[in-house]
Amino acid sequence: MLHVRHLEKIIGGHIVLALDSLEVAAGEILAVIGPSGSGKTVLIQMLAGLLPPSGGTIALDEQPILFDKKKTRGQPGQQETRNQIGVLFTEDLLYERQSVRNNLVFYCRLRGLPVSQVDEILALVGLSDHAQQNAAKLSASAQRRLAFARALLGKPRMLLLDQANVRADLDTQELFARLIQQSAEAGAVVIMSDEDLAWASKFCTHVIELQDGHVTTQYEIIRNGEQENKRENEHEAPAPERFTPFKVPARAEDRILLYDPGDILYATSRDGKTYLRTATTEALTNFTLQELEGRLSGRGFFKAHRAYLVNLQHVKAVIQFTRNSYILQLDDKQETNIPLSRQSEKALQDILGY
Repeated sequence: MLHVRHLEKIIGGHIVLALDSLEVAAGEILAVIGPSGSGKTVLIQMLAGLLPPSGGTIALDEQPILFDKKKTRGQPGQQETRNQIGVLFTEDLLYERQSVRNNLVFYCRLRGLPVSQVDEILALVGLSDHAQQNAAKLSASAQRRLAFARALLGKPRMLLLDQANVRADLDTQELFARLIQQSAEAGAVVIMSDEDLAWASKFCTHVIELQDGHVTTQYEIIRNGEQENKRENEHEAPAPERFTPFKVPARAEDRILLYDPGDILYATSRDGKTYLRTATTEALTNFTLQELEGRLSGRGFFKAHRAYLVNLQHVKAVIQFTRNSYILQLDDKQETNIPLSRQSEKALQDILGY
């Protein structure tokens, strides 16, 4: 169990994080959601024992996580506690001139962990065939897998993931989702940060939303026995019109792909770039999200969130988590969840008439 009490971080006279109370039990997966600068990364760093708080306490299984190295030397069990925390940062922080395997071997020796587990972890993240390859030669997604593998070494009791799915392709995101759930099922406390719930809502058990360092919403996701609210035929939105053929260009590796708008599930903005997502592919487009919104106006697309433009023809359900928290569930195989802002939800009511 993770216990946090009256946690606060002040930088330059400004409160960047203020968390009164937080408890996460073994087997639970907490998603910390919020825009850039909301305090997500600060929280992860403090939970990892890397950033000292300005006030408050953090304890894992009743063992306090201390930040002053001089004080920790005389504390029994403190090093063991640190070794039971696995961390994935937003940056991969790899030794790029070293082989994939040596990256993990070095970390094991640094933390006093058994090297014998390295090959098992590499197989777990699908990098066994790349074990002797330099980390610098891996694709961005493979490098993300290697960084994730490092966090899994030692089978940590607490797994901290700062925006795990950045630079990860769809297969890697699905792999991470499975590994996160497996870690939780094995008894780990899992805390992950993200800017929205589009990915995390598929498997997290609890959510807190941060804004300017403060918790705005906190809730549990109940999955067993959930029923989708289906509308009677007379309340359903009218069938969408068939639009004039129009193609949206995007780049995937060495090809320019031309997408029919009807095949696009959604467009999203990440790290200053815009991506198109279909049921099977994700590709980079030169259009900004605002430009796409203008070009696709009248073709069934809706600005559900500041970073998401959704094709309403692929929306399966509108799900309300709390009074001010919503998602759109799509009709693809993965039942992708897209965050829906409170203001956009009101606009959607007017459009669909529900």
